[in-house]
This record gives sequence, structure tokens and C-alpha cells, in this order.
Amino acid sequence: MTSISSDYSNLNSYSGTSLTSLLPKTSSSGTNDEDSNTGISSETDTVTLSPEALAAANRESIGLPATGTLILSDFETAAAEQEENVSTLLASTMATLGIDADQQISLSLSSDNEIEVVNSFTGSDELEEVLNANSEFTQAFTALTANNEILDFTDYLQEKATSTSLVDYINSDTAETDLLSLAAEYAGINAAANSLETLWSISHEETPYTYVYN
Repeated sequence: MTSISSDYSNLNSYSGTSLTSLLPKTSSSGTNDEDSNTGISSETDTVTLSPEALAAANRESIGLPATGTLILSDFETAAAEQEENVSTLLASTMATLGIDADQQISLSLSSDNEIEVVNSFTGSDELEEVLNANSEFTQAFTALTANNEILDFTDYLQEKATSTSLVDYINSDTAETDLLSLAAEYAGINAAANSLETLWSISHEETPYTYVYN
């Protein structure tokens, strides 16, 4: 019997913690806060983004065109630009911390959107702390990771498609539950409110990316 092993139960695990975390934070509309010491109240004006504007902002946050149909070359172009930024910023940070310029460094992004120095060396803990505190670097690295994971996931799917015959799959002893599971996964992805975040969530789970410097 053919079974479907893909488990996308955490499709939206990055919602609110990845792309959206790169955007400016807003408070609830029409708040009126009063200072308990002075008794003076202050109103806060806020702007609520529409789903379309939020999607455009999410795209721009990782270097993609704000509107229009995305194609693979968009992700490739964005990834190349961000890798150059990451390399430059990392080299500058290493020099500031006195880390050998020839030191090989491997970086990855954790599930809670924290940059992790994968390999251990003198100064690695301090480097990790400084990189996470640098908003310019974290945005560039998050964008680099997102684009490369989506590109890697695309390669993974293409390889899987060429090695699997749909005719053989359909003609095999496929259980009803397998077909229902596949249909549910497709429907869930298709109905996602933010398709780009959903795509990245799947890509991060299936093809996690590690950046290697030197």
C-alpha cells in the first residue's frame, strides 16, 4: 500500500514570528493611555494594514517584488543580493570582535527566528549575541534564509517529481485515507491567508538552510 509521509501539520508555524516580525509593530487603534504620575493622557494614532498591503510588505521585507506573480528568478536575485549584504556585515562584525577573518562560520535560523552559530570557536557565543542584536543583519539573514529555503524546496520537489511516476502511484494500492490526507494538505495550503509565509514555513521544515562563511 502506498503511504504519504509528508506532514505539514505546522504549516503556519512561522506566522507572526518570521516575515511579519520584520515589519513595524503597531498597537491597537484609538488607544488612550494615561500616565499614572502626571495624569496626562496621550492618544496613539495607528495604521492597520490591509491583507494586500501586508502581503506586499512581507514580500518587500525579503527583497521580492511587492506585487505581481513571483517567479524563481525573483528569489534567486533576492538571495544573491542578501548573501552579499550578509557577507559584508558579518565580516565587519568579526573584525570588530577580533575574530580571525579566515574563521569558517556556519549560521542558521532557528524555529523562533533566532540566528544560531552552528559551529563552535573562540568568540562564537559573543558573535551570536551581537548578530541577533543587529537589526540590519537579522533582517538580511532572515531574508537570505527564506529565499534560499524556498529555492531549495523547489529543487527538492523537482527531483521528487522526476523520480516518481504519477501513473504508477495512481495504479498502486492507494488507501482512501492517503488520498484524503493529500487532498486536505493541498486544500490547507491553497486556503492559507498568506501564501508566501506558508510556502516558507514548509520550505523551512523540509529543506532548512545553513549559511557558510569562508
